[in-house]
Amino acid sequence: MGSEKKPAAELTIADLATAVAAVLAHGYDGVRSGRVRQLPDARTIRWYQTLGMVDRPASFRGRTALFSRRHVLQLVAIKRLQAAGHPLADIQRGLVGATDGELARAADESLADVDRCIAEIIAARGRSDGPRSLLAEPVKAAIPRPATAFWKTLPAEAAPAPATAALQSIPLGDRAALVWTGAALSATEQNAVLRLARPLVEFLSSRVAGGAEPARGPVHPSPRPQQEKGAR
Repeated sequence: MGSEKKPAAELTIADLATAVAAVLAHGYDGVRSGRVRQLPDARTIRWYQTLGMVDRPASFRGRTALFSRRHVLQLVAIKRLQAAGHPLADIQRGLVGATDGELARAADESLADVDRCIAEIIAARGRSDGPRSLLAEPVKAAIPRPATAFWKTLPAEAAPAPATAALQSIPLGDRAALVWTGAALSATEQNAVLRLARPLVEFLSSRVAGGAEPARGPVHPSPRPQQEKGAR
């Protein structure tokens, strides 16, 4: 018996399930038993591995398990034989130690067709990964930002005062004045401002006339009253 070429393990467990479903898409009517999964998922694949019907992963990329053509053939053969009515125990005994060629005959598939299906799945995975690679950080950093400002027009509350606004003032006694930028006040408004500002003006005038307030001595906290015995 000649040696068989062993393709590199490139399938993730999700790719493996997809490849099995693609190979079984033709000439597979499913398993009659309602207790048997028609197509193997990741959980079923791991269960077959614990039974010794499917090999362990061929290799690992980091923490990702990788599978090869042999794993596809094992799973397809299991499903074909189950669909033909063979019990799982008989399938388990019959596939032990089978070569890839023997698995292909049990699965009623050619190695070339299985390899072609695997190649298509890997190529499709590469195309789906392409757009994500375009968003890598170095490329995103090179994307130019628009030259427009954050605001096309400043909000009203952020807009600066007009350059032509006049400076207005009202004397508040002999030593103070109210200054603002904007429209002049009417006589009624000026009288209202003077009336409201009178207590402040009188206070400031007294401070100027009487001089600075003497510095206060150190402040000692007042003693806290003693609590009655037993109080909390």
